Amino acid sequence: MSAAILIGYVAVPLFGVFLCVAPVVSRPTIQFGVRVPPERVAAPVIGRERHRYIWRSAAIAVAATAVVLATGARAPFWLSWIILVLLVATDAALFWWAHRRIGRVKSAEGWFAGRRQTVVTDTGWRTEPARFPATWLLPAVAVIAAAAVVGILRYPQLPAHLNTGRRSLATTPASAFATLIGQAYVTGLWVILLSLAFRFRPDLDTGDPAGSLRRYRQALALIGRAGLIFVACIDLTFALAALRRWQIADLRAGLVILPATLGLAGLLAVVVHAGRIRARAGTAAAGSDRDDDRFWKAGLVYVNRDDPALMVNARVTFAWTPNLGNPRVWLIIAGVAASLAGLIAVTLTVGL
Repeated sequence: MSAAILIGYVAVPLFGVFLCVAPVVSRPTIQFGVRVPPERVAAPVIGRERHRYIWRSAAIAVAATAVVLATGARAPFWLSWIILVLLVATDAALFWWAHRRIGRVKSAEGWFAGRRQTVVTDTGWRTEPARFPATWLLPAVAVIAAAAVVGILRYPQLPAHLNTGRRSLATTPASAFATLIGQAYVTGLWVILLSLAFRFRPDLDTGDPAGSLRRYRQALALIGRAGLIFVACIDLTFALAALRRWQIADLRAGLVILPATLGLAGLLAVVVHAGRIRARAGTAAAGSDRDDDRFWKAGLVYVNRDDPALMVNARVTFAWTPNLGNPRVWLIIAGVAASLAGLIAVTLTVGL
């Protein structure tokens, strides 16, 4: 069984579990992307839609996993990825349905009518931002350095052609060190995006601004450390793949992808835990957060031309989403897309 098929087999159940629990591990005043006042967090419609989402999402995850496993090792590698896309799309539809039902009840009953809507901010976030856990990058750097040393020492003894598992390539520096290219690309891009997250504006609770900021910093620190361990796990998978390519060790595909699998599972678990930290209730307030649902499309996509922020806190678990109303965001998206296109070109050329 190839590594590509195994990755699909692992990704489907992992994301099935994550998508099942993530929307319900959010701040109490944000339910399925709908902003609600503190006294409405226990509204019957919210409990009902949460219950429906969990059970339906769980059933879909089980069904998707069963289909992936039933297809067997001889299935084409792209089949499990199609199933994963369908899983995500179906759960997104379930989320949208719950979002729509809660939003209708909120509008019909006027949950924010007569309430004082307030916005709070932390003026010290720019001067005293959360510290990026740079020391947790050392494992990834160590893995890349070790792989580079082994590759340099092994290169003179490599055969004229390398077997990548899918085809045979002439031995050149590009084909021999393709996995190192992948390590450098993934690590660099991930570190840039993760470090930027430490500069994004935190979304604070009106009822407990100091407490919510403290919880935000705690959750952000957890995400930062888990994210860097995750990229180290990916680099280790690249390194094991390199040992196969350099004919140093005949490793099974399952062993090669094991580090990345464990890293992904750990990262998703930490994201859910960070969401639980952010979801802890604060003190009651006379007012409430601003009802800004009009800027959130289906509770997931943020579009606000008057907001200069490039990224804002997402309304699902603990994550961020781009402000698609800011023209600069589209330049960043284009840049990331171009870099991905470049990596795909390298992959097709040197068999990454």
